[in-house]
Amino acid sequence: MIFIETFYLIDYENVHGDGLSGCQDLGKNDYIVIFFTPNAKNIDMSDISDHGAAKLEMIKVPAGKQSADMHIGSYLGYLAGKNGKNCKVVIVSKDTDFDNVIKFWNQTTGITATRAEQIKKKNTKKTEPQKQQSQSTNKTTVKVSGTKKAKLNKEVLQILRDDGYDADTSNTIAQIVSSYYGSEQMLSEIHNELMDRYTDYLAVYATIRPVLSKYVDVKQSQNNNSTVSSQEKMATNNEIQKELSKAGFSNDIIQFVASTVVKNLTDKNGKQQTYRDIISKYGQNKGLNIYNHIKKHI
Repeated sequence: MIFIETFYLIDYENVHGDGLSGCQDLGKNDYIVIFFTPNAKNIDMSDISDHGAAKLEMIKVPAGKQSADMHIGSYLGYLAGKNGKNCKVVIVSKDTDFDNVIKFWNQTTGITATRAEQIKKKNTKKTEPQKQQSQSTNKTTVKVSGTKKAKLNKEVLQILRDDGYDADTSNTIAQIVSSYYGSEQMLSEIHNELMDRYTDYLAVYATIRPVLSKYVDVKQSQNNNSTVSSQEKMATNNEIQKELSKAGFSNDIIQFVASTVVKNLTDKNGKQQTYRDIISKYGQNKGLNIYNHIKKHI
């Protein structure tokens, strides 16, 4: 199991100290890289005196128009080439000109890059998910049975061990699941927690989803589908494009297949529909070859 490293590239002249909001909640797999020029106003050290367990680096770049932007964009490309999908990158800036660069590297390498105006780590105390749920005041929950919760935990552990996950990883994931059991947004919260922790979170989520579905009522499932799908769509799209590109398929095929998978992602029979759409478009032999490359991602 590979843990994701997250790099926060700070456009300091653009966001100043406000962009570092939330850095105190970062963990040991997080990195803060502050880009600044000689023209930047003095950096207030109190903004970064507490940056959690994250590693901190300061990079001084030459003064000049778009100088920091060009250095940040090139550093994003460096991280994409070095780590690919094994890391996440957040460019902390209000400058929307970064968005096209981010889109390019996401589609080209499968890296997960985004832009935000502040760090604002979403989930704190990541090593204590059970306490996080009980202490949260903003989470809507329903009353759950202790017996059912224990049964859910046991079933998650069993399905993970059957799928080849080691004991420590299985226990951690089961703990995450248990911490969100009863939440109104149970599926999306589990999905997002896994996405923050693991590079192969889609495979993990796909493994445990059949168990989770038995513990979420119809109303909750409907409420969660739209939230979960918005997260899964972007990640799955990147995975499909990268897989087909690596296999040497044309851009037309890559775009059609990726969009077809995303379109059917939240449907009950989405996998079967995707198979039928690909076979219909490219014929049995070619279509089956394409489908065999992507089926593990849907």
